[in-house]
Amino acid sequence: MDNLISLYKQRLNLQGANFSRIDHDDAMVAIVYKVIQSTGLPLILKISERAQDYLRDVYFLKHFANSLPVPRIIQEVPPETGIHGAILMECLPGTLLKITDLTDALAYEIGSLLAHIHHNRVTGYGDLTQLQDLSTDPRVHFTHKFEEGFAECSNHLPKLLLDQCRRYYDSHINLLASVDGPCIIHRDFRPGNVIIYDGKLQGIIDWASGRANFAEEDFCPIEHGEWPMHGTCKKSFLTGYASIRPVPDYQAIMPLLRLSRAFATIGFMVKHGTWESSNTRLYHSNRCFLETFFK
Repeated sequence: MDNLISLYKQRLNLQGANFSRIDHDDAMVAIVYKVIQSTGLPLILKISERAQDYLRDVYFLKHFANSLPVPRIIQEVPPETGIHGAILMECLPGTLLKITDLTDALAYEIGSLLAHIHHNRVTGYGDLTQLQDLSTDPRVHFTHKFEEGFAECSNHLPKLLLDQCRRYYDSHINLLASVDGPCIIHRDFRPGNVIIYDGKLQGIIDWASGRANFAEEDFCPIEHGEWPMHGTCKKSFLTGYASIRPVPDYQAIMPLLRLSRAFATIGFMVKHGTWESSNTRLYHSNRCFLETFFK
């Protein structure tokens, strides 16, 4: 890792800066460093091991640079042979949202932010860095991601459970025919990607999963237990969203969305061998969801 940092220091002309690794609960993909320059100014260096994650991050940070509270890109290191793509960006003031931070007023702000994201309509479903691959059918990408997660779990989960989930998917996939889209979604809209300071919303980070899809998918983390939203906070969140655009009627398709999210999460951890170590809490919560889904 020291050699890796030396390489980025050279590419970004940051030889005199101090780099410290940022780790937090449930972080799974990117490598993130806080960079303190000789002037004392803090920056963030995000290194993406997957080229497409880097491309999506750059795309959305630039797309929303003047309309949403996202970090400003300072410099880019495009991926090439032997080096991962990296983004040097401003360090937004504040901290990641915690359960004790959420108030009705803040929930309203966050709901409004999500609605502003979804307010960006697009021409099709898919990866906006690959426009030629966009589809008019929301089931195409959703099916691809479900099959990917299902395959990653196929040698890990009990066959009976896999068969039950497959039958449920097959009988409910057509519910996506009437979803709210296509529009831009964050696709990882959760507290670990929201920055707050002094009780106020400061920014939304980590756009590596962003794409053109249907708005309901961004409500999945809330219904999947990844947000500390209960009682009046959830009501305030939905009120904030509704102040910008109508809240999608997502209840009918939410079980299917949660099923797919659980497979994707477990599959990633099994593939990378983190389900018994760094991501064990997240693994067990999603495994419990699947095992109780049909009870």
